[in-house]
Amino acid sequence: MTGFEWQVAAHMIWEGMVEKGLAIGKAINDRYQPELRNPYNEIECSDHYSRAMASYGAYTAMCGYQYDGPDGFLAFAPKLQPEDFRAAFTAAEGWGSFIQLKNGRRQIVSLDLRYGHLALNTLKLAKLDGVQANQVEVTIDGRSVDAKLNNNEGSLVVTFEQGLTLKEHQMLTVELS
Repeated sequence: MTGFEWQVAAHMIWEGMVEKGLAIGKAINDRYQPELRNPYNEIECSDHYSRAMASYGAYTAMCGYQYDGPDGFLAFAPKLQPEDFRAAFTAAEGWGSFIQLKNGRRQIVSLDLRYGHLALNTLKLAKLDGVQANQVEVTIDGRSVDAKLNNNEGSLVVTFEQGLTLKEHQMLTVELS
């Protein structure tokens, strides 16, 4: 049953076995021939059950996405092409896109909120290879925001001591250098 297979694939991706997790996803996809039907309508799922939504777990694993609304915590650690990565994300009261680029020795991250709002106290990111990340500059639509950076063994934790709320159609940009 694909719901169980997708769960295994997502777990493998989280544990660093990205190729094996993606291979399971490809096997599921190939078995159900999405070009001949709705790609989200796997036979033992969707028509009667929602197990196929388990594939979303593989998506969040590939993004390295973690979210805790009450704590205002959001994290990303992309598993593929982290130097040039873009993905949609959802939160309790809003959704948007996450964009991460490497520019020389700088890591540039943007949260483009397309709907609702997003309360943030902490943004955790995976540090890209070759980025020093000793300094952080944060802006919302070009206006400077107070932030503190903690560089901790491959993770970069940006803390907004006053907290912030990103509103619909605003963009938060974090530049690490």
